[in-house]
Amino acid sequence: MCLSLCVSIAVCDMVLIHVHQCSCSSHLIPKLYRWNVLSTLISLSHMPEYIQIYKKKSVEGVKPDRHLLMLIKCSLWVLYGLPVVHKDSILVTTSNGVGFVIEVIYVVVFCISCDDQSRTDVVYVKLYLEFCFVVVSYANTIWAIGSLVAKHTLIGIVCNLFNISIYVSFAKEKMVETKTFKSMPFRLSLLSFINAGLWTAYSLIYKIDIYVLICSGLETLFCVFQIIVHACSYKPHQVGVIG
Repeated sequence: MCLSLCVSIAVCDMVLIHVHQCSCSSHLIPKLYRWNVLSTLISLSHMPEYIQIYKKKSVEGVKPDRHLLMLIKCSLWVLYGLPVVHKDSILVTTSNGVGFVIEVIYVVVFCISCDDQSRTDVVYVKLYLEFCFVVVSYANTIWAIGSLVAKHTLIGIVCNLFNISIYVSFAKEKMVETKTFKSMPFRLSLLSFINAGLWTAYSLIYKIDIYVLICSGLETLFCVFQIIVHACSYKPHQVGVIG
């Protein structure tokens, strides 16, 4: 039901973008904010797992590396969308800002539920290093670089390189673990495809943004690949294979 609602909203908003692409952007932005719902749902996909972790007070072998990397990713994209780096890209900041908060929740739950102090200490060290990296990135971008174009270009390239590296790493790890080409469940693949497609449309229709286009375009292709893999492996007589 939730997925159907998201699909309906997505289709409606894409039509609205096409119809109003020549209109004033101030009328369009309130409609675009609903796209953040899709990004938020994707970020919340791990929430049931962490609710169980919190209840059991045990991480049960769960690795926090993904969420630690996602903290950096969200932080960089928040910076990218700020007016001091790229004007009129506040949707990028709000979307990744929400994602950042959700990833913080995951890391906090992991730390308070982990009964292995050595693992927790490693997380703290990584968080400290990440904090230093993000602070230096923000400081250099905002104060050390004068040109707005240079800021936009630098952070756009860094965001995309980081995105590509972590998604390749996640996909490779998951594929090795499952010994298949599936790195995401079907429903998450479909939802991610819709979300990436919307951001691709945003970067082409609402405003031309090459760096958002590269990121969302690659994610769209990856999600298409995942959907095809699920479709090829689907067997009608096996209930629950897809999903």
